[in-house]
Amino acid sequence: MTQKYGGSVIVVDDDPDVLRITSLLLNRGGYSTFPCSSAGEALDVLQNNDIDVVLTDIIMPEMSGIELLERIHGIDPDIPVILITGFADLAKAIEAIKKGAFDFMTKPYETAYLTHSIEKAVSYHKLIKMEADYRQILEELNAEVETLITERTMGLMALTVADRVRNPATTIAWTCKRMLEKEDAPERLKEALKLILGEAERLETIVKDFQELFKARGSSFRHGEIKGVVEGVLSVAEKEAAHKGIDVSVSLSGEPLRMNMESNILRMALIHLVKNAVEATPAGGSVTIKTYGDNERVIFEVSDTGPGIPKEDIDRIFDPFFSTKKHRFGMGLSLVKQIVSEHLGEIKVESEIGKGTTFRLIFPVRWIERLK
Repeated sequence: MTQKYGGSVIVVDDDPDVLRITSLLLNRGGYSTFPCSSAGEALDVLQNNDIDVVLTDIIMPEMSGIELLERIHGIDPDIPVILITGFADLAKAIEAIKKGAFDFMTKPYETAYLTHSIEKAVSYHKLIKMEADYRQILEELNAEVETLITERTMGLMALTVADRVRNPATTIAWTCKRMLEKEDAPERLKEALKLILGEAERLETIVKDFQELFKARGSSFRHGEIKGVVEGVLSVAEKEAAHKGIDVSVSLSGEPLRMNMESNILRMALIHLVKNAVEATPAGGSVTIKTYGDNERVIFEVSDTGPGIPKEDIDRIFDPFFSTKKHRFGMGLSLVKQIVSEHLGEIKVESEIGKGTTFRLIFPVRWIERLK
């Protein structure tokens, strides 16, 4: 047993000698132990500490180990509980397993068996916590992506509607002006045309003010180092890849790569590309993430060993709602392209059937002129 398996263990036994020896044994194996002489004491410790495993005797006064097991799982069902008894009682073993015990052993236990059981239980609990953390990260990420997609889609729709209102308003105004130029037009018609012209011009002003207001709500860009953004992406990518048995290879530039960016928005685009790469790669495959550049460009590159994209589909993958698989955000790659364009960058895609795909994002180090 080595320190790498270290975790926190509550040891519960009403026999002080057994409690001391078991705790000492686990301490030598690299574990932090909380010796408790009763189930009530163990519950108090559990409420106030981060515990990986509970090792408890079954036969105890006031509350049995099986009752303690039920109480613990009422507090946290993911904590493994290992039960020990001095009696080789098959009925109790079966009851313990039915109640959700992680393992069951009899006294006198073999040291190797005990340490192996604790090792498995600690590893199991750490994996459960990692999965919960990963699930929370994904939920937060998906919520951010959905919010971003909704905002961008609504914004695009709003600007489209404004543009469609402006065109007929401009046509109406132009027609009214032409008709007012005619000297033989009846006075009543001229008065009506002036009224229509005034309303059309007012509508044009409203549309213009709306577009200016929308642009004023635009993102705030800063000239900064892309490394911090990429490292935030890696924490998500590596967890998801490990879940699928995929190797992630990372090669970040040794030199600082600075560019104009809105880091939160850019992170969404990079995460989406990396998630797509992991999803496309089968178990045992690999995903490679690189950053490099020069005095004029900053380049982010992600490659996978997935099935590849047919040549006829490459030009369409950035179209809204186009998908090459059943489960994907329909606006995903379209949104990525929009974000890259906002950063005055470009996307290049290289793919070969059966060998994989590479997405390369190329950004200018500085903007000569900020487009509006």
